[in-house]
Amino acid sequence: MLISDIHGSIDAAKRAGTEAERRDVDMVIVAGDITNFGGKDEAKKILSAIPVRKVAVPGNCDHPDIVDVFEETGTESAHGRRFEMNSMQFSGLGASNPLPFGTLFTYSEENIYTFLDSLLPGSDILITHTPPVGILDRTTFGHHGGSESIRKVVEKYRPVLHVFGHIHESPGVERIGETVFVNAGAAKDGNAAIIELKKEGSRLGVSDVQRIRLFP
Repeated sequence: MLISDIHGSIDAAKRAGTEAERRDVDMVIVAGDITNFGGKDEAKKILSAIPVRKVAVPGNCDHPDIVDVFEETGTESAHGRRFEMNSMQFSGLGASNPLPFGTLFTYSEENIYTFLDSLLPGSDILITHTPPVGILDRTTFGHHGGSESIRKVVEKYRPVLHVFGHIHESPGVERIGETVFVNAGAAKDGNAAIIELKKEGSRLGVSDVQRIRLFP
């Protein structure tokens, strides 16, 4: 299951946990903005409300040090890391590209590219908070809010799956070449996605993506 942009909603977190248990998912990927400009205590409450295996990155509305509580809430940090889980190679990066308004956690486009260019080779699944520019990233004002560097590095290495959130207005699924892109939408508004993966020969593939509602 993929969720993002919980923004401190305990209700959304609990409902995501309930749905994950009901569907017997292998893991819940949390693609950032766990808190609403909060710190470790808020992050711990939110993540503890999802009582299943979790993988997460922080978002731009999270304080960078929330990663410190991931382990004690049963959450695997994907932030700035590459790791293997369930025979799949994951890479991840939280925060966002620079924004025109005040926020807690951003990286320059140059740093985003440097981080991901070192992590992504050989990875099956990329988890970021921010979308690639031009893909499921259109804001209410019609602008593209994604990262140019994420787009470049994804086109370079072509992971099987790239999941993210950040731009609440553009939930959806898109396939470009070999990569399936999923913007979960905002969990605080009841959005989530179920992603099914399968082996296609020796390569991992995305067999289905279903957008679901956590509450009406």
